[in-house]
Amino acid sequence: MDFSEEQILRYSRHILLREIGGVGQRKLLSSSVLVIGAGGLGSIVLMYLTGFGIGRVGFVESDNVDLSNLPRQILYTTKDVGRKKIEAAYQRLQDMNSDVKIDVFDKRLNENNAEDIFKYYDLIVDCTDNFESRFLINRLSVKFKKPLISGAVVRFEGNVMLVIPYKTFCYNCIFEEPPNQICIETCSNSGVFAPVVGTIASIMTTEAVKFILGLQTIEGHLLIYNGLLAEMRRIKVKRDENCLVCKNS
Repeated sequence: MDFSEEQILRYSRHILLREIGGVGQRKLLSSSVLVIGAGGLGSIVLMYLTGFGIGRVGFVESDNVDLSNLPRQILYTTKDVGRKKIEAAYQRLQDMNSDVKIDVFDKRLNENNAEDIFKYYDLIVDCTDNFESRFLINRLSVKFKKPLISGAVVRFEGNVMLVIPYKTFCYNCIFEEPPNQICIETCSNSGVFAPVVGTIASIMTTEAVKFILGLQTIEGHLLIYNGLLAEMRRIKVKRDENCLVCKNS
């Protein structure tokens, strides 16, 4: 494909990077990414993916915008409070970059609808905020052999991992089962430092774009960031040969 003059200007800072260049930008424009959850992580990931020029970006979200969302869910404004997130997000993303096809799924992901949604995308990005959803998305990504980037944040700490089905460890290799609900720390019951959400979302987007471009990623590692201590740890994790989700390669 040939770039228009507008596209050359829009993506000029990417094209100047030897790791991307014109070839890489064309690859991004022909790629597709599904984001699950358009909250704190998802709203930032969606904005960056759209700005990058990912050709097709879909997102799954069924909630409305709440006032308590606004400090970290920067895709929305005070005027959006009470609106469906998919409506507010779709409008904002369309205004950002007309090169990108935006798909919206106003529903909760489940075992029955996942295949029909996943089949359109090269990469899945899990931006949900609870263990139940993360286990489900990991299981479905492995089942349909879709690469997955998963991120989570609570209080001042967050983590990111890249799951390549039957090649790397998966979420279930680390957490064998959802923890007791009483013991779980969440943003709702423990709070969250908004800039850390932005940091983790930026890392997730960076890894997504690098994966699409074939650049070096965090494959095989769990990345942990502590915003309070300004510390980043990269932990090598082996695939669990007895994992109930990904052991059957």
